[in-house]
Amino acid sequence: MLFFNKTRSRPTSVEELFDTEPKSFPLPHLNRTNLEDAFDELELLGFPLCNPFDLLLTQDYGDTTACELPAKKGKTVRIVGYVVTTKDAFTMKTHDHMCFGTFYDVQGEVFDTVHFPDSAQKFPFRGRGFYQLHGKVTEDFGVYAIDVARMEKLPMVSKRADHAFAEVVTPSHMHVSNQEKISMKE
Repeated sequence: MLFFNKTRSRPTSVEELFDTEPKSFPLPHLNRTNLEDAFDELELLGFPLCNPFDLLLTQDYGDTTACELPAKKGKTVRIVGYVVTTKDAFTMKTHDHMCFGTFYDVQGEVFDTVHFPDSAQKFPFRGRGFYQLHGKVTEDFGVYAIDVARMEKLPMVSKRADHAFAEVVTPSHMHVSNQEKISMKE
């Protein structure tokens, strides 16, 4: 049976069971780098809060950007993109596997790609990350896309760089302060 009477009193004082003082434990200062934060964000959120192109090992972003695609209609281009999403599909007649991709470039502009069966079979998507795409710019109903002929996944900087390889793994376009370099060596 439940007790709903409001007149029941609650204890107003609490007696101590033990006569000891709490100990205080000082926490050490943890050195963090922008690179470590970005990889933690990737792990926890699925995307970094910084510009993901800062995590790319190379500074070669191709010969075009998404904004330049209309001017390069019918031409072969090379562009580096960060995967937003992909969609698997099948051709109507032969049911061959093909893909559609959505990427954004170094300027943050979105562009679409079409991977017909030959390209999709030779150069499949290998997870999230950066890809260098080679293909012809096409236009359908006012929407520009790249008909991908070749695609390769690009490496990112190393999450756990040894201090001996820090200069090789940390690209020059990553603005690393002297304090961050010291903490990477420790």
